[in-house]
Amino acid sequence: MSGVPWGSLVRPLARAADAVLDPSIIFSFDQTGYLRHRTQFDDRDLDVDLTGRLCLVTGGNSGLGFATAAALAVRGASVWITGRNQERSERAVEQLRASCGPAVEHRFLDLGDPDSIDALIAELSGRAVDVLINNAGALLGERAESAWGLEMTLATNLAGHLRLTAGLLPSLKEGSRARIIWVSSGGMYAKKLNVSELENPPDPFDGVGAYAQTKRAMVTVSRLLADSLSDSGIAVHAMHPGWAATTGVEHSLPTFWKLTRPILRSPETGADTTVWLAVCDKAQSQAGRFWFDRKVRTEHLLGRTRHSEDEEQLLWDSLHRWAGVQADVWTGFAGEK
Repeated sequence: MSGVPWGSLVRPLARAADAVLDPSIIFSFDQTGYLRHRTQFDDRDLDVDLTGRLCLVTGGNSGLGFATAAALAVRGASVWITGRNQERSERAVEQLRASCGPAVEHRFLDLGDPDSIDALIAELSGRAVDVLINNAGALLGERAESAWGLEMTLATNLAGHLRLTAGLLPSLKEGSRARIIWVSSGGMYAKKLNVSELENPPDPFDGVGAYAQTKRAMVTVSRLLADSLSDSGIAVHAMHPGWAATTGVEHSLPTFWKLTRPILRSPETGADTTVWLAVCDKAQSQAGRFWFDRKVRTEHLLGRTRHSEDEEQLLWDSLHRWAGVQADVWTGFAGEK
């Protein structure tokens, strides 16, 4: 075996294993799937100095968001994390500064409150934003309404992020190789886009179903948004992290947590693709794709989840109405970069 590159042997075997095991979902979304997939990564992709770049991570005070913020900060980026829990956010900033460097800050953000979103947009006015990571999410046990009258899952996961993204377009336009990253969920594979159910989840309220519906819609919106911004210099991506061990999963899906805990990914491995999309330029020319473990993946594993172009257009129009955003805001940036 002397003189034979180890990678030349491992990678073909890993690709063959992917073909057999990835369709199982379990052995793809879990930690073993990550370990197998990572044999095909190029570690040099993350050897990037982010000094001088500003990255905004919503929901960055715990779980995947915290792991993402840490990976960006340790590479020299200025990182703003957002959250609603002041105590938890301050504690997260202390931890990040101690381990990753001083350029980490927290800003309060309630994605269910348009005034809170607009306040953050105003604070960033005139500053370049290089990376926006729409990571914060809500998975609720009971139905609740946001400050603007939307069902809270829809408001937090989708409408609030769209309003934030639209408001930060001038800042992203000034960014260097700017990108917008939507953190979806593998759970979206179980849902077909249904705009009516997205706005008004059926009774009795199913928090897991409502969450998966917003994550399905998120992937569709990311692709449509990438098309609208194709000439702006701003790339748009969506990804899913697989099954990761986070406090959100533990509290929101206790049965799933108990059954799968031994095989769940760490927050760091779950966040790997988000970090890769934020740090590495390889995906910059492939905007609008759906990523998992640094590879483009299909948006549908089951034929029954495919939807019509009319449903996509209804989503696009409805979401802008819910978020209070003009649908033509994106085209105003075409060709300006």
